[in-house]
Amino acid sequence: MSTDTLANTTTAEVKPGVRNFRTIPEIENFYRFVYENDLRRETKLVLSLIVRKIAAANKKSRKKAKKKQVH
Repeated sequence: MSTDTLANTTTAEVKPGVRNFRTIPEIENFYRFVYENDLRRETKLVLSLIVRKIAAANKKSRKKAKKKQVH
């Protein structure tokens, strides 16, 4: 990683949001790393697993909250 890239990641204060998520320097560097090292398949597998785990946890917490409201 060049010093220019490091400088950009440390000085950029970007608040994450849905619209500008892909412009966060760390995410841009991650995309670049995946592309340059031809890791698209592996990345997709890992990210899909992460999304499934998060979705399951969210579903579980929503179910608990709904159960509390019923009782």
